[in-house]
Amino acid sequence: MDGKTLRGSRTGNGVTHLPAAIRHDTQTVLAQRQVEAKSNEIPAFAPLLCGLDLSAMVITADALHTQAEHARQIVAAGGHFLFIVKANQPTLHRRLKALPWREAVLNDRTDERGHGRRDIRRMKICTARPGLPFPHAAQAIQVKRRRTDLKTDKTTIVTIYAITSLPPGRIPHTQFATLIRGHWSAEALHHIRDVTYREDACKARTGNAPRILASLRNLAVGTTRLIGWTSIAAATDRYRSHPADGLQLLGLTT
Repeated sequence: MDGKTLRGSRTGNGVTHLPAAIRHDTQTVLAQRQVEAKSNEIPAFAPLLCGLDLSAMVITADALHTQAEHARQIVAAGGHFLFIVKANQPTLHRRLKALPWREAVLNDRTDERGHGRRDIRRMKICTARPGLPFPHAAQAIQVKRRRTDLKTDKTTIVTIYAITSLPPGRIPHTQFATLIRGHWSAEALHHIRDVTYREDACKARTGNAPRILASLRNLAVGTTRLIGWTSIAAATDRYRSHPADGLQLLGLTT
């Protein structure tokens, strides 16, 4: 679950904001709704998910959606959740920080270089103590990211906490790291829409047009991912030059 504001749009109360349910692996948008502002995204969560089959699915969301009712809805529908926890849930955040992380076993470590930086991520998992103030919370996760700018040699360290309803042993430890990073990859879809499709600069700014065009951009990204393209920019160039091939992918003819 993640939302995006269409900054070039105009509505009676501001700009168009679209929370969406996005698959980690293909960036396919399964559902999308329009709300008037980002502050209204929380009540859009339940109706957005109610039309989807959540059985055996893991729903990831950022701290905005770390809400008790959201957790209950997902578990009642047969799914599981993995939510980021920040200061907007102060009691829960404080409890997570107080868990015995120093004594916890290191469950996963990655060391990657790219885009002019080096990222080292260390993940620990702790079975949630009884009384953790969040429904269905079964485990707590701590991720420490150490990022070094290879040009300036400046290093920053960020600690992230998360909770999940997945019980111990349900999935491998490394898959938790994949889920967390997979959620962050949803932002890559927003980046593609902004950079490749120049969404925020779009001149269609009023009425239903911004939402419809965003849906078509989602369709284009999801379709090209499903047929194997890794570069959306390259796919866009290809089908711009050969539009009939693009229509054929959708079962349409000129």
